[in-house]
Amino acid sequence: MSIEDARAVFERWYETASAADGMLNAVNSVCADDCVMHLQNGEVGTRAIADLQAAQARALYPDLSVDIEHVVLAEDRLMIQFELVGTPSLVFRIAQGRGEFHASGAMIARIRDREVVEIWQYMNPGAVLTFPPMIDPPPPPVPASAPGTSEDAATVMRRWQRATSGAELVDSILASALPECLVHATNSDLGRPTLVEEHFRIVLAAFPDLVVAFDEGFVSDDRLIVQFILDGTQRGALGIAPASGARVQSTGAIVARVTADQRVQELWLYLAPAMGLLFPRRDR
Repeated sequence: MSIEDARAVFERWYETASAADGMLNAVNSVCADDCVMHLQNGEVGTRAIADLQAAQARALYPDLSVDIEHVVLAEDRLMIQFELVGTPSLVFRIAQGRGEFHASGAMIARIRDREVVEIWQYMNPGAVLTFPPMIDPPPPPVPASAPGTSEDAATVMRRWQRATSGAELVDSILASALPECLVHATNSDLGRPTLVEEHFRIVLAAFPDLVVAFDEGFVSDDRLIVQFILDGTQRGALGIAPASGARVQSTGAIVARVTADQRVQELWLYLAPAMGLLFPRRDR
C-alpha cells in the first residue's frame, strides 16, 4: 500500500465526517464489506456491531461532531486523532452535570486496495464520567526539542511493551517522559506526566487486578502508537458505576512524540475502562 492509498481513504473519511451527522457514518464510508472492527469494550466483530454502537452513541450524544487534530500515515496504517464535541442527551447531561463536552479520540485503520480492512476505534465521549476534568489551567506548550527518528520511537515502544500490568505500564511511561512532557488525556485535560498516573490510579482503584496485554504497535517518524487490552475485575466504583464484581475488558492506546535522546515530549492517552460496563460484550 502506498501513502497515496492511505491519503485517499482519509479524504473519503473526512468528507463524510465533516457532513451533518457524518461522524457516526464516516467509518462505514471507507470500510470493506468484511472489515474487522475492534471496539473499546474488547469485542471484535463486523460492521453490524459498529452500527449498533453508533446508534447507541447517537441516542446519547445526538449532535456529536469531530475536529481533526493529527493524521499519521505509516505503511499500511492510517491514524486519525480528533476531538469529539457535542451535547449529551438529557439523562447523560444530568449524570455529567454539564452541557457541551469535549473528549479526545482516535481511529487506527489497516488499509488494503484503498479500503479499510481492519479498524480500531478509541472514542469515549463519556470520559468525563470516569475522569472528572481538572480545574487547574492547562500547562504551557512543550519546549522545542530535537525530534527523534522512527528507531528512537521504536526503542521507547519496546520498553513500554514489556509491561504486563497497569502499574508497570505507568512506571515505564513515567520513566521515559520528560518532566515537561505535555499529556493529552481522554477527557481533553492537558497536564504533565502525573496526569497519566492520576488516570491510571482511577482505573486501578476500580480494577486492582488489572492486566495489560499489548495488541498492536507501529511507529512513524518520531511518533509511536501502542495499542493494548485492559482486563480486570471491577472491585471498586468507576465514576458513577458502583463495584459490580464483573470481569471487564476495554481497549486503549497511547500515542507519543519522542526526542532524539529517546524521551517522550508529548503524549496522548486513550482510555475507556467503563466501555465494557456501558456496552457489555455479547460474546462473553
